[in-house]
Amino acid sequence: MSQFNGDKSRFHRERKQNIHRRQRTRELLHAAGLSVSKPEASKKPRGVTEKPAS
Repeated sequence: MSQFNGDKSRFHRERKQNIHRRQRTRELLHAAGLSVSKPEASKKPRGVTEKPAS
């Protein structure tokens, strides 16, 4: 692991592992006959702070 690119390569490797794990899980549930739904995006916008009513 290099000093500069080590964290980037670890992040990418873990990202690929997570994607592959989700695909295997969906295939397994599909083979079992269960419905597979993709998670919805969060309803709360990011970076928005609520201002108190004045």
